[in-house]
This record gives sequence, C-alpha cells and structure tokens, in this order.
Amino acid sequence: MTLFRAEKRMMTLPQRKELDTACLLLYSLAMVKRTAALCIALLLNACGEGDSPVMPETAAQMYEQARRLLQPGVEQNESDFAGALEWLKKSAQAGYLQAQTDLAGIYLEGGKGVQANAQEAYRWFCKAAEQGSREADVFIGALLYEGKGVAKDVTAALVHWRRAAEAGIPEAQYRLGHCLAQTEEGVQEGAEWLKKAALAGGGRAVAAAARDLGYLLIEGSHGIPANRREAARWYALAAEGGDASSRYVYALMLMTGDPMPQDTEAGLAQLRIAAGQDYAPAIAALIRALRSGENAAASEQEAAAWSHRLEELLNRQPADSNQ
Repeated sequence: MTLFRAEKRMMTLPQRKELDTACLLLYSLAMVKRTAALCIALLLNACGEGDSPVMPETAAQMYEQARRLLQPGVEQNESDFAGALEWLKKSAQAGYLQAQTDLAGIYLEGGKGVQANAQEAYRWFCKAAEQGSREADVFIGALLYEGKGVAKDVTAALVHWRRAAEAGIPEAQYRLGHCLAQTEEGVQEGAEWLKKAALAGGGRAVAAAARDLGYLLIEGSHGIPANRREAARWYALAAEGGDASSRYVYALMLMTGDPMPQDTEAGLAQLRIAAGQDYAPAIAALIRALRSGENAAASEQEAAAWSHRLEELLNRQPADSNQ
C-alpha cells in the first residue's frame, strides 16, 4: 500500500485522476459481483434448488406433500395421485388424523386406480375415531349396520351413531333417529333425534329426517299421535331440501286440501318439480291431473311427454336393479 502511494505521488494530476477512476470502477464491479452472488443464493434457497430437496419429516408435512402433489402448479403440469397416495399413507401411519380419514374415504369409494376396500376403510376410520373424530364414527356405524368390511352389528352401529349424534352431526342424528323410530320402545327418542337433524340447517340428512317425521305424524306410530298438519309442515321442509317423495306427498296434500286449504295450482307446481326429479309416482300423478282437469285438451301435449318419460323410467328399472 505504501509503494502504491509513492508511485501515485510521482504521477501527473491527469494520471492520478485516471487511476482513481479505475480503482472506483474495480470496486464497483466487485460490489456488483457480491450482490449478484447473494441474490442468486437467496433465489436458489427460496426455490428449494441448489441443495437437495427437503423431505417431509413430520406427519403434518407428509400430509401437505400429498396435498401439493394433487394440485397442478409451476413444477408439475398434472396432479400426481399415485405419489399423493403414498405420502397420504405415510402420514396416516404416522398418526395424522386428517390423513387417516382421507385414506379411509379413498378406500371406501375406490377409483383412480385404487380398488374399493371396505375392510381397509373400516380400519382407518376406527383409527381416526380413536383420536376423537366423530365424523369417522358416522362411517363406522354405516359399515357395521350394512356389514361391509366387518361383521354386521346393528347394536354397535347405534353406539357409534349415538356418539356422533351427541357431538351434533346431523347425519348421525338422522341415522340414529331413523333406526330408533322403527321400534316401539325407541320411537319417542328416535323422533327427538330426527327433529334435531331436521332443524340442523341443510343437507341430505335434514331432508331425510324431515321426511321421516312427516311419515310418523301423518298416521301416528307407536304411541305418537297422528297430526296431519304437523306432518305437512315436515313434508314441506323435506321438499325444500330436495326430497322428491316428500314433495310428491306435499303436492297431494295441497291438491286435496288435506290438511291445509286446497291450492291445486301450487300442488301441480310441486308435482312438476318432483316429476322433474324422475320420481315415478309424481309423474303418474301429474299425468292423471293433467288429463282430468278442466284444460285437459290443452294439457295433452304435456301429459303425453310425461307419459313417454314415465315409460322410459319403468323400462329402465329392471336393468338398474341388477347392477
């Protein structure tokens, strides 16, 4: 450094300026290189490149890896179901609750190269239930009730459904109520569970529970007195939930004026909706109503169309029942 200063003092002023400029340029280039190197290092670290990919270690990380493989993104154009399934299995085996219920659902339904296996589904639902999943209890109850993947055991099924029903799950409340309501000793409790399910807010279980309540009340059953007006209220709720059979019964109530004031037009509207759901009794009732009304001639084209649809459904039923 001393020699460099001595040599600099021997230079002319223009030479000194040129040297200072050259030094500043070299310093600037060095800073640019350092900055560029730092940026590249940060970029590689952010992208997970440069070093070997970090493998999932915890059960939660394994589950997230499975989720990522199912979602196409920058690094993969298509989802990788086979890879996701392997990580899902590892996560489930490591005790991750959501992975266990997801894996059980995959085995229950099958598809995408996975053979349906009710026994494996039951096993994983049981592991999830042991960790406190009341949703798993709903499926365990269904498998026990139907004897799929496990020996049929209705009593055990009711135990699992009761556990889930007490946790506030409408599907379990409906299933428990539906079974209990078919017995003389359990009908009162069953009706209470059906009411809870029917008032839960929405979904298939709500409509089914409301339909069962309508059925119990329309004629009375096992100590529950008949109350056709109350039955009509539950059938209307079930119809709103999309249940075709309940809509059909409610339509007939409107058209006959029993138990509410007669409203033929409203009844026909309900019949048309139920017929549009391919509910055969509703189609047959609609055809009769169209051909027996005051405007039968004008309604014949519609009646003929519904008659053709009914014939298609009736011809298709034997094939469907063999599947």
